[in-house]
Amino acid sequence: MKKTYDAARTKEIILDAAEEMFAEHGYSATRVDAIASLAGYNKSLIYQYFGDKLGLYTGVIKRADQLGNTVFESLAGDSLADETTTSDPSKFRRLLGDVIRSSYQFLLDHPRYLKIYLWEAAEEWKIWKSISYSPDDIIVFSRLAESAKKNGLIRKDIEPIMMPILLMNLVIPFVQTYRRLSEMMPDEIQSQIPLEQFKEQLVHIVVYGLMEPSLL
Repeated sequence: MKKTYDAARTKEIILDAAEEMFAEHGYSATRVDAIASLAGYNKSLIYQYFGDKLGLYTGVIKRADQLGNTVFESLAGDSLADETTTSDPSKFRRLLGDVIRSSYQFLLDHPRYLKIYLWEAAEEWKIWKSISYSPDDIIVFSRLAESAKKNGLIRKDIEPIMMPILLMNLVIPFVQTYRRLSEMMPDEIQSQIPLEQFKEQLVHIVVYGLMEPSLL
Protein backbone atom coordinates (compact mmCIF):
# COMPACT_ATOMS: atom_id res chain seq x y z
CA MET A 1 0.00 0.00 0.00
CA LYS A 2 1.27 3.44 -0.90
CA LYS A 3 2.21 5.53 2.14
CA THR A 4 0.19 8.73 2.50
CA TYR A 5 1.21 11.87 4.37
CA ASP A 6 -0.80 14.35 6.36
CA ALA A 7 0.98 17.51 5.23
CA ALA A 8 -0.24 19.67 8.13
CA ARG A 9 0.77 17.08 10.71
CA THR A 10 4.13 16.53 9.03
CA LYS A 11 4.87 20.26 9.10
CA GLU A 12 4.05 20.39 12.81
CA ILE A 13 6.42 17.51 13.56
CA ILE A 14 9.19 19.22 11.58
CA LEU A 15 8.52 22.54 13.37
CA ASP A 16 8.64 20.77 16.75
CA ALA A 17 12.04 19.30 15.89
CA ALA A 18 13.31 22.63 14.55
CA GLU A 19 12.07 24.48 17.63
CA GLU A 20 13.95 22.05 19.88
CA MET A 21 17.18 22.32 17.91
CA PHE A 22 17.08 26.12 17.56
CA ALA A 23 16.37 26.44 21.29
CA GLU A 24 19.27 24.23 22.28
CA HIS A 25 21.91 25.35 19.78
CA GLY A 26 20.81 28.68 18.32
CA TYR A 27 20.25 29.38 14.65
CA SER A 28 23.86 29.44 13.50
CA ALA A 29 24.87 26.10 15.05
CA THR A 30 21.73 24.20 14.04
CA ARG A 31 21.95 21.99 10.96
CA VAL A 32 19.01 21.00 8.79
CA ASP A 33 20.36 17.42 8.76
CA ALA A 34 19.98 17.29 12.54
CA ILE A 35 16.43 18.65 12.38
CA ALA A 36 15.53 16.09 9.71
CA SER A 37 16.97 13.28 11.81
CA LEU A 38 15.08 14.39 14.91
CA ALA A 39 11.82 14.82 12.99
CA GLY A 40 12.20 11.48 11.24
CA TYR A 41 11.77 12.90 7.74
CA ASN A 42 14.05 13.34 4.75
CA LYS A 43 15.85 16.68 4.49
CA SER A 44 14.39 17.21 1.02
CA LEU A 45 10.90 17.27 2.52
CA ILE A 46 11.93 20.12 4.84
CA TYR A 47 13.17 22.11 1.85
CA GLN A 48 9.95 21.30 -0.01
CA TYR A 49 7.80 22.67 2.83
CA PHE A 50 9.94 25.54 4.12
CA GLY A 51 12.39 26.45 1.36
CA ASP A 52 15.56 26.64 3.45
CA LYS A 53 16.79 26.90 7.04
CA LEU A 54 15.76 30.54 7.32
CA GLY A 55 12.28 29.66 6.07
CA LEU A 56 12.07 26.92 8.68
CA TYR A 57 13.22 29.30 11.40
CA THR A 58 10.62 31.81 10.22
CA GLY A 59 8.00 29.08 10.58
CA VAL A 60 9.06 28.46 14.19
CA ILE A 61 8.91 32.19 15.04
CA LYS A 62 5.55 32.64 13.31
CA ARG A 63 4.03 29.68 15.15
CA ALA A 64 5.31 30.95 18.49
CA ASP A 65 3.91 34.44 17.87
CA GLN A 66 0.53 33.12 16.78
CA LEU A 67 0.31 30.81 19.79
CA GLY A 68 1.26 33.68 22.10
CA ASN A 69 -1.42 35.86 20.52
CA THR A 70 -4.01 33.13 21.03
CA VAL A 71 -3.10 32.82 24.72
CA PHE A 72 -3.20 36.58 25.23
CA GLU A 73 -6.43 37.15 23.31
CA SER A 74 -8.20 34.49 25.34
CA LEU A 75 -7.29 36.45 28.47
CA ALA A 76 -7.33 40.08 27.35
CA GLY A 77 -8.97 40.17 23.93
CA ASP A 78 -11.94 42.12 25.26
CA SER A 79 -9.63 44.80 26.65
CA LEU A 80 -7.94 45.29 23.29
CA ALA A 81 -11.25 45.54 21.48
CA ASP A 82 -12.70 48.02 23.98
CA GLU A 83 -12.03 51.58 22.79
CA THR A 84 -12.38 52.90 26.35
CA THR A 85 -9.48 50.80 27.68
CA THR A 86 -6.95 53.62 27.18
CA SER A 87 -9.17 56.20 28.85
CA ASP A 88 -10.49 54.17 31.79
CA PRO A 89 -7.87 53.72 34.57
CA SER A 90 -9.29 50.45 35.90
CA LYS A 91 -9.52 48.88 32.42
CA PHE A 92 -6.03 50.04 31.49
CA ARG A 93 -4.63 48.69 34.76
CA ARG A 94 -6.33 45.36 34.10
CA LEU A 95 -4.88 45.24 30.59
CA LEU A 96 -1.34 45.76 31.90
CA GLY A 97 -1.84 42.99 34.44
CA ASP A 98 -3.25 40.60 31.84
CA VAL A 99 -0.29 41.19 29.52
CA ILE A 100 2.23 40.45 32.27
CA ARG A 101 0.40 37.39 33.59
CA SER A 102 -0.17 35.85 30.16
CA SER A 103 3.41 36.56 29.02
CA TYR A 104 4.87 35.08 32.20
CA GLN A 105 2.73 31.94 32.00
CA PHE A 106 3.42 31.55 28.28
CA LEU A 107 7.17 31.52 28.84
CA LEU A 108 6.82 29.07 31.72
CA ASP A 109 4.74 26.75 29.53
CA HIS A 110 7.00 27.15 26.47
CA PRO A 111 10.61 27.42 27.70
CA ARG A 112 12.03 26.78 24.22
CA TYR A 113 10.72 30.11 22.99
CA LEU A 114 12.51 31.84 25.83
CA LYS A 115 15.77 30.14 24.80
CA ILE A 116 15.31 31.16 21.16
CA TYR A 117 14.68 34.75 22.25
CA LEU A 118 17.88 34.72 24.30
CA TRP A 119 19.91 33.29 21.42
CA GLU A 120 18.61 36.12 19.25
CA ALA A 121 19.54 38.73 21.83
CA ALA A 122 23.03 37.22 22.18
CA GLU A 123 23.52 37.43 18.40
CA GLU A 124 22.22 41.03 18.28
CA TRP A 125 19.01 40.05 16.45
CA LYS A 126 20.81 39.59 13.13
CA ILE A 127 18.72 36.55 12.15
CA TRP A 128 15.48 38.10 13.39
CA LYS A 129 16.07 41.10 11.12
CA SER A 130 16.30 38.86 8.06
CA ILE A 131 13.20 36.69 8.55
CA SER A 132 10.11 37.26 6.44
CA TYR A 133 7.69 37.45 9.38
CA SER A 134 7.55 40.26 11.91
CA PRO A 135 5.36 40.09 15.05
CA ASP A 136 3.31 43.29 15.41
CA ASP A 137 3.13 43.35 19.24
CA ILE A 138 5.31 46.42 19.63
CA ILE A 139 3.19 48.37 17.13
CA VAL A 140 -0.07 47.42 18.86
CA PHE A 141 1.20 48.32 22.32
CA SER A 142 2.90 51.50 21.11
CA ARG A 143 -0.42 52.79 19.79
CA LEU A 144 -2.18 51.83 23.02
CA ALA A 145 0.50 53.63 25.03
CA GLU A 146 0.25 56.79 22.94
CA SER A 147 -3.52 56.87 23.44
CA ALA A 148 -3.20 56.21 27.18
CA LYS A 149 -0.60 58.97 27.53
CA LYS A 150 -2.85 61.39 25.69
CA ASN A 151 -5.69 60.50 28.09
CA GLY A 152 -3.50 61.05 31.14
CA LEU A 153 -3.20 57.42 32.25
CA ILE A 154 0.57 57.13 31.79
CA ARG A 155 2.85 59.21 33.98
CA LYS A 156 3.92 62.55 32.54
CA ASP A 157 7.61 61.69 32.94
CA ILE A 158 7.30 58.38 31.05
CA GLU A 159 7.55 58.18 27.26
CA PRO A 160 4.86 55.95 25.65
CA ILE A 161 7.49 53.72 24.01
CA MET A 162 8.48 52.54 27.49
CA MET A 163 5.21 50.64 27.78
CA PRO A 164 5.82 48.08 25.01
CA ILE A 165 9.46 47.80 26.05
CA LEU A 166 8.48 46.96 29.62
CA LEU A 167 5.63 44.66 28.66
CA MET A 168 7.69 42.70 26.13
CA ASN A 169 11.02 42.50 27.93
CA LEU A 170 10.63 42.81 31.69
CA VAL A 171 9.03 39.38 32.08
CA ILE A 172 11.97 37.48 30.60
CA PRO A 173 14.60 38.24 33.31
CA PHE A 174 11.99 37.61 36.01
CA VAL A 175 11.19 34.16 34.58
CA GLN A 176 14.90 33.36 34.37
CA THR A 177 15.62 34.60 37.87
CA TYR A 178 12.75 32.73 39.48
CA ARG A 179 13.87 29.49 37.84
CA ARG A 180 17.50 30.02 38.80
CA LEU A 181 16.65 30.81 42.41
CA SER A 182 14.21 27.90 42.55
CA GLU A 183 16.98 25.53 41.45
CA MET A 184 19.60 27.01 43.80
CA MET A 185 17.41 27.23 46.91
CA PRO A 186 14.01 25.66 46.20
CA ASP A 187 12.81 25.48 49.80
CA GLU A 188 13.42 29.18 50.46
CA ILE A 189 11.79 30.32 47.21
CA GLN A 190 8.74 28.11 47.58
CA SER A 191 8.16 29.17 51.16
CA GLN A 192 8.90 32.90 50.75
CA ILE A 193 7.81 33.78 47.20
CA PRO A 194 5.24 31.44 45.63
CA LEU A 195 5.05 31.72 41.86
CA GLU A 196 1.66 33.43 41.82
CA GLN A 197 2.86 36.06 44.30
CA PHE A 198 6.01 36.53 42.24
CA LYS A 199 3.92 37.23 39.13
CA GLU A 200 1.64 39.64 40.97
CA GLN A 201 4.60 41.61 42.30
CA LEU A 202 5.85 41.96 38.74
CA VAL A 203 2.41 43.27 37.76
CA HIS A 204 2.68 45.87 40.54
CA ILE A 205 6.10 46.99 39.32
CA VAL A 206 4.76 47.59 35.82
CA VAL A 207 1.46 49.21 36.85
CA TYR A 208 2.99 51.52 39.44
CA GLY A 209 5.92 52.31 37.18
CA LEU A 210 3.81 53.31 34.18
CA MET A 211 0.53 54.72 35.41
CA GLU A 212 -0.16 58.19 36.77
CA PRO A 213 0.11 57.84 40.60
CA SER A 214 -3.09 59.79 41.25
CA LEU A 215 -5.07 57.10 39.41
CA LEU A 216 -3.85 54.19 41.52
